[in-house]
Amino acid sequence: MKTVTPRTFFINRNFLLLWLGQALSSFGEFLVNAVVTVWLVSDLLADDSRLPLAIGLTVAAATLPRIFIAPLAGAWIDSARPVRVMVIADAVRIFASLLFMAAYESANLTPWQTLCGVSLWLLINATAAQFFNPARACLMQIAIPEERRIEASAKAMFSLTGVGILSSALGPSLFAWVGAMSAFVLATLGLAGSGFCVLRTTGLAACIESSLPTEPYWRALVSGVRLAWSHRTIRLMMLGTALYGISLGINNPVLPLFGMQTLALEPSAYGVLMAAFPLGGLSATLLSPWLSRRLRAETLTCGALFLLGLANLAFALSSGRYVPMLTMYLSGMCFATYAVAQGPVLQMHIPAGYMGRISSLSNPVLSIASVLATAGVTAALSHSQAALWVVSELDANTLALSVSAIIVLVGGALMLYSVRRPASAVEMARANQ
Repeated sequence: MKTVTPRTFFINRNFLLLWLGQALSSFGEFLVNAVVTVWLVSDLLADDSRLPLAIGLTVAAATLPRIFIAPLAGAWIDSARPVRVMVIADAVRIFASLLFMAAYESANLTPWQTLCGVSLWLLINATAAQFFNPARACLMQIAIPEERRIEASAKAMFSLTGVGILSSALGPSLFAWVGAMSAFVLATLGLAGSGFCVLRTTGLAACIESSLPTEPYWRALVSGVRLAWSHRTIRLMMLGTALYGISLGINNPVLPLFGMQTLALEPSAYGVLMAAFPLGGLSATLLSPWLSRRLRAETLTCGALFLLGLANLAFALSSGRYVPMLTMYLSGMCFATYAVAQGPVLQMHIPAGYMGRISSLSNPVLSIASVLATAGVTAALSHSQAALWVVSELDANTLALSVSAIIVLVGGALMLYSVRRPASAVEMARANQ
């Protein structure tokens, strides 16, 4: 029987350091987002009728760089030094965090001035992340042996979901115990730890080598778009990303309102509810490698997206304390399975030297869908709060979450049908051009 040691479990030293760096970076990012949401809803703008608009602004600040910065950054990173890019991105986020905390403590800001500062901070953090994430994807593609990519993807998702559980539960609790600023200090320490781990990697400092000819920047950007559109499998993954983006755009501003208004949860109880999602994801990472040995990765990805729509619909229609937690847990399981399976699909079909630009193209797809959905649902919720009779007839938060779930459910079903249909000769020829 083969003995499993920490070295074999974490594949190799570089993967372990990148795994830790990803976990610490995600902890800092998730903790800030969790605290900001609770801060706005329960304290800063608790009695302001424009609260949905405020939440929408913070969501947009975190989303817009994924639309405008991500594709430009991805094409550049394919010819840059990914380790250096990741370290600089962490340093920028640390500086932005310290600058915001210093401004908040030294100036007597109004609630909406504070909101503007938070939005600017989130905008800077999200911009830096558009360089950090594709650089990490490039390094993962060369640091992980091909035969262990599913396993590595599951372990990466395991760290993300574990961090998600911690930050989702810890964020509201820290806010209640010690306040927002102390929580932000802890998030900043997480980013510093991420940069330290990336610096400790070895043999990854050079540019990524590619067997494809070197292209000028703008031509490289266009060739990435062409590959994503012409390759059937990559195009299908982009469609799934768009569907999830719509769901995310609706859910981000609605979930805190649904939890603390419709379900009438206290901030600490809302934190526990949100922690059920990454807890479900943590469970799914243990199951995903077993499923991947029995199903094609493409089938598993689309099937998990379909089940995510079902679980989200059940959550939207739930009430009480325990049923929402159970359905949120199931949603986390489905999403983690979708994400774990999607990563190896892209690594399998994307040529070396294209990972940065293709992984970055998925961000604008996700973000455009998310921003449009957020704008629509924010306007609808603001209108429903102004017209109180609408709320008395039908809870607007429940309706918004139900629409989000149905979109993912129907889209996932169509994707599952498409991926099980053999590709035509024309599609295969276009993908090979």
